Amino acid sequence: MRNLFLLLLTFVSISPLGLLAQLPAIPMRLQAGKILGKSEYFVDYTYRHKTPAESKDFQEDIIRVELGKALVKSYSYRLWQADSALTHDANKYAQVKIPDEGLSPFCYYRDLTNGTTQVYYRTPLSGPTLKYTDTPTFSWTLTGEKKVISGYEAQRATCQFRGRSYEAWFTPSIPISAGPNFFGGLPGLILELHSMDGTHHFVLDALCQRSADIVEWKIRLVKSVSRAQFRDYYQRLHKHPIQTFEANGQRVYPQDAQGNFLTKAEALSWTIPFNPIELE
Repeated sequence: MRNLFLLLLTFVSISPLGLLAQLPAIPMRLQAGKILGKSEYFVDYTYRHKTPAESKDFQEDIIRVELGKALVKSYSYRLWQADSALTHDANKYAQVKIPDEGLSPFCYYRDLTNGTTQVYYRTPLSGPTLKYTDTPTFSWTLTGEKKVISGYEAQRATCQFRGRSYEAWFTPSIPISAGPNFFGGLPGLILELHSMDGTHHFVLDALCQRSADIVEWKIRLVKSVSRAQFRDYYQRLHKHPIQTFEANGQRVYPQDAQGNFLTKAEALSWTIPFNPIELE
């Protein structure tokens, strides 16, 4: 795969960006919005994933879950750290520091009372944030296998979900049906989750009791879409990135590793490898 660089002309001034596997999420200034509920636990998972699926190396993130009895908020903790640094920078015109690639651009608010999840996805290069409502359902098969994870007795379960097979280890000791991202549907908190193809792994890193407000972030430029519309955009973004950026009013000029601009034909044939956790 050719290493490509981008010269970007957007509302954010950033230096040329190397693309190895995927487009990194751009930090944004966050404001506290309405209070949605109260957390009982804060849970951090190490999230290791391969992009593309055939890659030899894993990319790594930390997924934080603010866990309440009625509501769960899940997001990239490392991206939130970058957001916080930008939000509290007194210089409003400070250069945006691009975090490592591999950080999840998704944020999930899952209502455990009705099973709905509000999903927010940051489009690349300071584009709009897409919002859609999802109602994921899981048909888990419980097994008799057990092991201890960080002092909690955990039980193994398996399921098929949107094109992938999963193995989860959950603990009934924390009887909240949740986990990283939108995952849940088990009689207890998920402590580990693995896709059977070996490309997505969530492993418990830290768990502590913490009562705090679960706050909905106020985000500039939010566009509401259906899940089908989001999936169409997400696939076009990776299969036809130049055309997708131009449709968003973003001017993107790919360069090769020597700094030479690609021809129009080369730019239009450029694709971005991806390995979404949802295949369907």
